[in-house]
Amino acid sequence: MPSDLLATLDAIPADQIPAAVIRLAGRLLTAGPVPVDDLLTVTEAATLLQQSRRWLYTHADELGVVRLSRRKMVFPRRTVLARVARKGRRS
Repeated sequence: MPSDLLATLDAIPADQIPAAVIRLAGRLLTAGPVPVDDLLTVTEAATLLQQSRRWLYTHADELGVVRLSRRKMVFPRRTVLARVARKGRRS
């Protein structure tokens, strides 16, 4: 989100905030379903990145890991694909 947009939101007068919230909520309701980012298992992400599972566990936080439990984690496909694209540009 652009920082100037946040500054615009901060500039809303206090008496106008309820109306702004209602208007934004209305936009969310009419926007349709929000696309859900696909989640990849460790094995799937490792395959896309051409890295070992151990490498993924080591770099999990850099890849936006979603920890489902102490032993189960998944990765947002978008984050993994962005990493693949960056890796491809360096070659």
